[in-house]
Amino acid sequence: MAGTSNGLSKIDHQTQEITTYTKKDGLPSNMVCAIQGDDDGYLWISTNHGISRFNPRDKEFINYFSSDGLQGNEFSRNASIRSRDGKLIFGGLNGLVSFYPKEITKPVQDLKIRITDFYIYDEAVHKGSKSGPYEVVSQAVMNENFFHLSHEDNSFSIEFSTMDFNNPERIIYSYSLNNDKWVSLSPGSNRVSFNNLAPGTYHFKVKAQDYNNVSKEKEITILISPAWYASVWAKCIYALLAIVIVYLFVQQVRQRYRARQEMLEHIHGEQINEAKLQFFINISHEIRTPMSLIISPLEKLIRADNDSERQKTYSLIHRNANRILQLINQLMDIRKIDKGQMALKFQEAELIGTLQEICTIFDYQAKNKQIDFQFHHSIDSLPIWIDPKSFDKIIVNILSNAFKFTPDNGKIDLYVNSDVEQESKRQWVEIMVSDSGIGINEQERERIFERFYQIRNSQNNSNIGTGIGLHLTRSLVELHHGTIEAVNNEDGKGCRFIIRLPLGNEHLLVEEIEDKATSPIPLSAAITLPIEESTSETEKEKTKNRRKYKILVVEDDEEIRKYICDELGVNHYMTECTNGKEALTLILQKTPDLVISDVMMPEMDGITLCRKIKQNVNVNHVPVILLTAKSAEEDKLEGLSIGADAYISKPFSLEILKKTVVNIIQNREMLRNTYNGSQDQAENIPEMTLKSSDEKLMEKVMATIHSNITNTQLNGEMIAKEVGISRVHLHRKLKELTNQSTRDLIRNTRLKQAASLLASGKPIDVSEAAYATGFTNMPYFSSAFKELYGIPPKVYMEEHLKKTE
Repeated sequence: MAGTSNGLSKIDHQTQEITTYTKKDGLPSNMVCAIQGDDDGYLWISTNHGISRFNPRDKEFINYFSSDGLQGNEFSRNASIRSRDGKLIFGGLNGLVSFYPKEITKPVQDLKIRITDFYIYDEAVHKGSKSGPYEVVSQAVMNENFFHLSHEDNSFSIEFSTMDFNNPERIIYSYSLNNDKWVSLSPGSNRVSFNNLAPGTYHFKVKAQDYNNVSKEKEITILISPAWYASVWAKCIYALLAIVIVYLFVQQVRQRYRARQEMLEHIHGEQINEAKLQFFINISHEIRTPMSLIISPLEKLIRADNDSERQKTYSLIHRNANRILQLINQLMDIRKIDKGQMALKFQEAELIGTLQEICTIFDYQAKNKQIDFQFHHSIDSLPIWIDPKSFDKIIVNILSNAFKFTPDNGKIDLYVNSDVEQESKRQWVEIMVSDSGIGINEQERERIFERFYQIRNSQNNSNIGTGIGLHLTRSLVELHHGTIEAVNNEDGKGCRFIIRLPLGNEHLLVEEIEDKATSPIPLSAAITLPIEESTSETEKEKTKNRRKYKILVVEDDEEIRKYICDELGVNHYMTECTNGKEALTLILQKTPDLVISDVMMPEMDGITLCRKIKQNVNVNHVPVILLTAKSAEEDKLEGLSIGADAYISKPFSLEILKKTVVNIIQNREMLRNTYNGSQDQAENIPEMTLKSSDEKLMEKVMATIHSNITNTQLNGEMIAKEVGISRVHLHRKLKELTNQSTRDLIRNTRLKQAASLLASGKPIDVSEAAYATGFTNMPYFSSAFKELYGIPPKVYMEEHLKKTE
């Protein structure tokens, strides 16, 4: 142990750890003057404020002061000694103190602590004192255990005492607030202050200690009431409002989350449906190509073969081939409905005859499956406004569905009834198809009209379908302003589909009514019966051309390509290419008389090929026939808008293709005759010297270009200034007369001059030809030359050198 001016220090020799005891631990003063030990192991420590006995085992201090018999409270440094008989002697300012440690006993006294005073901002509280609207105490402070304060009087002091006035400096007071740790005051101190306490309830406890004698705890309660806006009721209202706000917020978040989830599910479902539909459409495009190789040769056999037995087989093949096309067309119809492009045109038609005509299509299927198929109608004629191209698809899909789910030896009935709605007095027609099939589960009655949904039942193999027929049917019924529903039969066998359509045309818009109405509606091409034979000599007669023309077939499917070449090769020179890129090079090198191209090809598709042909001034006169599986109107418009001369959808009729080829070639031949004068014997007519204003303008423009062919700065501004018109007017006239912009005309004229130099048969440098015609950038010259002539300029020159040699 070591005494310092900062307390008593204990050094642990093993860990070298130093522990310091101060007034907080019970030492009467931090100034240690001397230390002596007794026989019992206690340490007696003199300070400048009394003597303390320290028990090293339990770390307990017992303090003695002048009131206990000391000559004084202040002792001198290092003034202590222990005699041989164990007496301890300490020296102080007022003399010596000696004693035997064993003779010193602990004073025993019953301590009773009381609250003597309560101060608010150093003002004593008494009975009747007010703190805001509250009475602080209801009786004397010494007898009060509850103090009520307002939020403004939150700084106060508490004074307490044991009523022992002989040795007050020996008593140590400790307090605790709200059961927090106990805080000891300096010996003799009996007042504690609190500042700026928050509103609330505080439990103040205080106790006194004299040597080892500890008093009972004295506890009082101090209530600091909050402001009105922080009261319990206010907090309850705040809490209620917060709960309401949080509830509304949570409901809003949940509603948004649900809406978002529903939207995501809807988008995901639409994406899946779109992916399925796109997949089916892509497959449909692929199916159209082989279907061309089925239907076209089949139609040729039907026309050429007169055997009646084989004609029945041809009829069966043709009918089922057209049924495949019907499924493909259903997919196209769904896409049109999704895009809002399905605009129906209504005509007045006779319903009973139409349904009888459709029923004949299923006679063969009913006979084959031994199904009792009957058409029931109480009236012989019923006019109705329908779209002829769409109505038959509704009935055919419903009947096809009935035949699919009805087992052999079953029964299918078609009923037609007319009814009048009592409320609106509107007349309706009800078409019902009833079957004796497997029926429909109640959970699936609405889902069967969803796109791609299929009923899966172990009793049949109906899940091999596409799941689009009923969806298309409902969409077409709704476009007819009607309704459709599926109901199970009362006897538990099979189900029936009920279609209700309005009669008359009051419900139709003006733009929905077709101008020309035909009486009986024609069946769509998808469900027609086989083609009639055509044995007339005019159809069998083949076109004989005076000369054979060069036709290029661009098709990635080898069988289609070979088939077209074989059929047209009798009268024409045929050339084949597998993609648009290969074809463009061939067209630029060897200009054909006609190009027949597929649209969907690798490397370069048919649309791009046609666009490049029509943009090139050297070959834009070559006619192009686009032959493709894309049959949508927007696809046809795209092909025709870029300059295609014809657009034929797969599966195509070979006769139509042949006639189209003949017509286009004949039209081009007549145009060629017109321009070379052979048609009207222009060589025998004296040439007129009178020139039009456009001819004069073109002469001036070309003369300006040729005179400035080496000028790299030549542009539209210079030509317009030289000719004497505005740049905008010059650009418009050139587009009108040459279908080229001013810039393209200058470039193409330069390239033709360069080609003339390279084709002169003289070995010259390509760069010289480029510089001589106003080109300064060789890479640009090479790419532009190749784009116009199909081959690089060096190869072009070498080919002409070989011809010259």
